[in-house]
Amino acid sequence: MDIQKILTSDVVDLTSLKAFFSSDKDSLIQLIGVYLSDTTPRVETLDASITNVDYDAVRSICHFLKSSLGLMGVSCLNEIAELEKQAQNNEPEEVIKDRLNYVVPICKASLVEYKIILDKLEAL
Repeated sequence: MDIQKILTSDVVDLTSLKAFFSSDKDSLIQLIGVYLSDTTPRVETLDASITNVDYDAVRSICHFLKSSLGLMGVSCLNEIAELEKQAQNNEPEEVIKDRLNYVVPICKASLVEYKIILDKLEAL
């Protein structure tokens, strides 16, 4: 199986990864590994904020995730940017929680998808 057959997804947009790394398996493995290790604990913190909003953590994590989600083709980039602003402006908890309820499942799905892709790349 070649890299191009592995780089397919209905969950994330792999256009950027294909454009920059389509033939560099080692770089793909490293990039996806870093995405998973950096993003997983941050998404867990966002998930916890659905119950108990931590404005500073939400703002900081959203700021961090903007660049990662863009490169990794995760579909909630605009919502993450908006959530960062909402947390910075201390919008009501219900507003923050509604936005978190939208972005957290998308981020979690991206983590699962990239773990599958990583496993396939490592098996090559």
